[in-house]
Amino acid sequence: MALDLTGLTAYVDETKMELIKKSILQGRTLEYVTIQADIKSSATINIIDTDIVGQAGSCGWNTDGTTTLSQRPLAVAPIKVNEAICVDDLEAYYTQTMMNPGSYNETLPFEQIYAESKSEKIANMIETIVWKGDTAGSGNTALADGFLKVIDAEGSVVIGNTGAETVIDASNVVDIVDAMVNAIPEDIIDAKDLILFMSYADYRTYSKALRDANLFHYTGAEDQGKEFSQMVPGTNVKAVAVKGLSGTSRMVLSRIANLYYGTDLLNDFEKFSIRYSEDNDEVRFKSKFKLGVQIAFPEFVVEYTNV
Repeated sequence: MALDLTGLTAYVDETKMELIKKSILQGRTLEYVTIQADIKSSATINIIDTDIVGQAGSCGWNTDGTTTLSQRPLAVAPIKVNEAICVDDLEAYYTQTMMNPGSYNETLPFEQIYAESKSEKIANMIETIVWKGDTAGSGNTALADGFLKVIDAEGSVVIGNTGAETVIDASNVVDIVDAMVNAIPEDIIDAKDLILFMSYADYRTYSKALRDANLFHYTGAEDQGKEFSQMVPGTNVKAVAVKGLSGTSRMVLSRIANLYYGTDLLNDFEKFSIRYSEDNDEVRFKSKFKLGVQIAFPEFVVEYTNV
């Protein structure tokens, strides 16, 4: 007589492996911009500019010259992340093996890895908004305007695509970067904090092009400190890959002192609460923070965009 197993479902051990989180590329733009804290709704970047009018030396007083005070608004948008989880729902699945005995389910059995994942996703969202935010758009990027929108609205930004390139590839990326460096305004050409932001894809293309062009003499990020950043050869400009520019085919070159990120409390986005709601019988996640960006001097920004 044969063994009849048609009434069974093939066994899958769903509890043998630990719960893991999905890897995401972390943002790091905030390491390379100026942070302005203590902004509840809006503030101003206060700017002073004065000219010098020389005169031939003689007796008397001939006043000349102008000092101008101006401002650039830095508004921050309040953003929150809320989620509610009914822990009871986990009882019907493999997750029941992680839960405490009894029917009072008031904590997440995987709270630590859940919190880590949320924190990383929030940092990733902020990185994306900082560059690609557009309040006229949709989704998370519509929560605030980013640097690209500010740049696109300014007529004084320096055009770095002087070769009228339509794509970035191995054959032209070195020339594109060199053209952007050559387009740096003279007033900031000797600045010590010049950063060329680009996507990870364009950075990798650039690094490979440098390596191929210089053969064994190439010294990239492995000799210059932090990964995915290196000095543009023969210049005082550091090329840095940032996730916020992924998929844009855009590059932005400016001083750290010229790019502002506004917030309320510096580490607000790193804070969150996970608590049990007695009234709703569910675990709730809450995160609240503010963000906004502004450029003090648009004329000191060199940008590359496809034509």
